Amino acid sequence: MQVEQNKHQTNILIKNFRIINQVRQEDMAKKIGVSRATLINYEKGHTSIPVDILDKIKFEYPDFRQFIINRNENKKKSIIIDGVLDFGLVFKIIFKINKGFILRTVISFGLFGTIGSLFLTNYYSSGISLFPANNNTSSIGQLQSLALSAGVNLDQNEQSYNITDVAKSRRIAEKVILNKWNNISNENKSLIDFWGLNKASLISRIFKQRPSEESVFNSGLKKYFSLLNVKEDRRTGLINVNFEIESPYLAAEISNFIGSEIQSYVQKQNTAQAVKEKFFIRDRLGLVRAELELLEENLKEFKERNRGYEASPELYLIFSQKFREVEAKQQVYVTLQQQLELARINEVKQTPIINILDEAKAPVNKSRPNRFLITLLSALAGFLISSVISIIKY
Repeated sequence: MQVEQNKHQTNILIKNFRIINQVRQEDMAKKIGVSRATLINYEKGHTSIPVDILDKIKFEYPDFRQFIINRNENKKKSIIIDGVLDFGLVFKIIFKINKGFILRTVISFGLFGTIGSLFLTNYYSSGISLFPANNNTSSIGQLQSLALSAGVNLDQNEQSYNITDVAKSRRIAEKVILNKWNNISNENKSLIDFWGLNKASLISRIFKQRPSEESVFNSGLKKYFSLLNVKEDRRTGLINVNFEIESPYLAAEISNFIGSEIQSYVQKQNTAQAVKEKFFIRDRLGLVRAELELLEENLKEFKERNRGYEASPELYLIFSQKFREVEAKQQVYVTLQQQLELARINEVKQTPIINILDEAKAPVNKSRPNRFLITLLSALAGFLISSVISIIKY
């Protein structure tokens, strides 16, 4: 295939040489000793050129040899041959033929990337580490056992909420956005004022329209959640809450505020659970007291009606059953009284359910943008674009 292609190229070169040098077919045919028709077949590629005829052409026309050399040097080699990419040629195009153009493009893109990164806002990230406290007390387990023995199923769900969900809740987000922060230019401003979300855009000023409070607040929520990052280690239970903003001191203040809000919410939920337990025990204690009084009254009446019950095995058996019922109910009553006192203590006890292991501090270095990476990626983009252009133009 390649040999046939070279032969065809030689035939074309003969015709091109003759036309460029204004040699008539009759004259060339006469000099090389063939007919005009044969020369036409040579030029059209219908007939292969014998080696001796090719040598005669080179002898009669000495410039033809140099003409072939120049044409071969100027001829561009195909980048893809038989469906295979010639990586050597691609490397030559990029790093030799067009290296000046590619180098200028890479420097230009890198310079533009560096200058553009200078206009980007610096952001600082600060965070806290939270760890849920282990609050499994034996009193709650006793309360659950007691409730089950009394025929009541008391749901023991110490933590019916997820701390990461609390950290990412709208409840805390609203408080953060609407809170007045001292670290904003030493003034009490909200994040909406800090971000300038309540300022009318250019289009709004043209049409003399101001953004609604709802749209401004929703914009604040959207930006807040884009800057908040909450991660939980499922293996250790450690929760990291990070907040990123333009001010390093404000980032630390907001992160600590989020941690305190999480603690406050969880503590309220725990207190509400303690109150619920107290009410349950108090109601149950009233029922048990009434049942105990009724059983004691029945036992008293039995003993009054059957004063000689010790002498009768049957009456003594009935007495023993009634006495055991009274005694069992008395134990339940005493236990409920103890649990009621424990529930009252738990209601007022301020035990932290969430421990803050690491408080947020103002970061020294910015978290983004990475200007070196931007410059590097810009230069890489310039290299790729200029390389593609060089290959296409080849």
